[in-house]
Amino acid sequence: MDVLDKIKTVRDLVKIYFDENSEFTGLSGIGESEKNHIIEIGTSILCTKWEVGYGGGSFVKSFANNDLMGAIERADETSFKGFKFFAQLMRNVVAPHS
Repeated sequence: MDVLDKIKTVRDLVKIYFDENSEFTGLSGIGESEKNHIIEIGTSILCTKWEVGYGGGSFVKSFANNDLMGAIERADETSFKGFKFFAQLMRNVVAPHS
């Protein structure tokens, strides 16, 4: 499986997790654009954590490295809304076997 296929697999896992858990993470009322942003950032966080493809940006690296202060400093408005989702995503979603 090449890197793009692995990233797609991770994105699919994040989307499923979002669809099943958004109401429990305070994200059920967000718009489609914010939902897509949350899914992309969640994908980048897991890919960074699991070393799939390239490392994410400064917010993603801070979040994946459990650097709360760095993540808060670097979060945009939508990413800040997703903190609880990202934390639960990192804790509850396991890397697929390749």
